[in-house]
Amino acid sequence: MNRIAITWQLMKDAWSVLMRDKELLLFPVASSVATFLVLVTFIIPFATTGLFRSAESESFFFYVVLFFYYLCNYFVIVYFNAGLVAHVVARLEGGDPTIRQSLAASTACLPQIAVWAIVSSTVGLFLNWLSERAGWLGAIASSIAGVAWTLVTYFVVPMIVIERKDALEAVGDSKDLLARTWGQQVVSALGFGVVGFLLALPAIVVLVGAILALLASRQYAAFGTLGVTAVLYLVALGIVMATLKSIFGAVLYQYARTGDAPKGFDARTLNAAIKPA
Repeated sequence: MNRIAITWQLMKDAWSVLMRDKELLLFPVASSVATFLVLVTFIIPFATTGLFRSAESESFFFYVVLFFYYLCNYFVIVYFNAGLVAHVVARLEGGDPTIRQSLAASTACLPQIAVWAIVSSTVGLFLNWLSERAGWLGAIASSIAGVAWTLVTYFVVPMIVIERKDALEAVGDSKDLLARTWGQQVVSALGFGVVGFLLALPAIVVLVGAILALLASRQYAAFGTLGVTAVLYLVALGIVMATLKSIFGAVLYQYARTGDAPKGFDARTLNAAIKPA
């Protein structure tokens, strides 16, 4: 079975999990709302007090604010993602978790999540600085380093919420587990991205067409409604794809650790998924 076929099969299996437990969608929805509120919280003081100009003239101040924005953003994302992972793993193990129980699992790991948010914010800030200060070479280096960091830390959240590992310890263990799942992680990440893009493409075409038609004809009711529908579709697609990727990560993590295929997943497919490329 080739890598693309493995990815497609795992996506279908993840979709089956989601269809059996649709409340999983609440985690990325809550995460999206929380990150939007974080963004608004940081933007309003800047927009209303003129601090944007101060931030531009005082680089140190700008990077301090950016660090705290990253910190708050990463914290809420990791918190809800940890809840989703705990929910999926409990379900795959035959349990019947509730949203409250899964969020309680995240809450129990708040110190580790906070440390991980600090680490992620520091790395993100450094990559941002590198991209802006070192020209196009810095932008390339920042992109490569960002991809490498994402891969190395792929299993950090499951290790924090399931195994209760410290954040820094989880980074090392995630790196070790990466060696066993390297090929599938890369191909699956690309596969999820490609499928997501293909599903989004019709809505993007409709949205661009609606905007152009709106500007040309001024028929706000018809083309405005079409554009809003396309945007809502893209938002819903993003939520679903984020959920599927989290389900996939939780399943791959559990199988790589235990060697037992969760119910609804084929052991041969998962075994192929964790073989090095």
